[in-house]
Amino acid sequence: MRYSRMTPVLVQGAVLGALVLLACPACPPRANEVYKTVDAEGHVVYSDRADTSAQKSAVRVDPPNPTEAARIAQEQEILKAEEIQRNRQKSVDDAKKAQGDHAAQVQCDNARNRYYALKDARRVYQRDADGNRIYYSDQEADAKREEARQAVTTACGS
Repeated sequence: MRYSRMTPVLVQGAVLGALVLLACPACPPRANEVYKTVDAEGHVVYSDRADTSAQKSAVRVDPPNPTEAARIAQEQEILKAEEIQRNRQKSVDDAKKAQGDHAAQVQCDNARNRYYALKDARRVYQRDADGNRIYYSDQEADAKREEARQAVTTACGS
């Protein structure tokens, strides 16, 4: 059997680790000692360190009930699944709202552009089936401009 130079270091580390493990159980855990004090203002303070006026209080920690722990874990899983579903639905709703807002903005922009085109035009016309221009009278053009203004008010809200 061949030994390398690292073998003595590993043996020393293992021996040291074993000594530490043997020494630890000799120290009793102090986790169950709790001290209760009341300060000058009447606040109750719990600590793991003794004060001069502290009363030692015994704390009993019961192990959790496995069936209750399983029930709580299952309940938490259900709540988490419901929260994930709510977040997904909120994302879908937010996307639909954003799409609706965008469509409303496009409609507003189109109505506003149509109104400005009619307002700035000297003569208002429409095209017939052959593509020829048919001009409106001044009263008809004013009516078309008013319709376009009302369309802007409806689409943009202002």
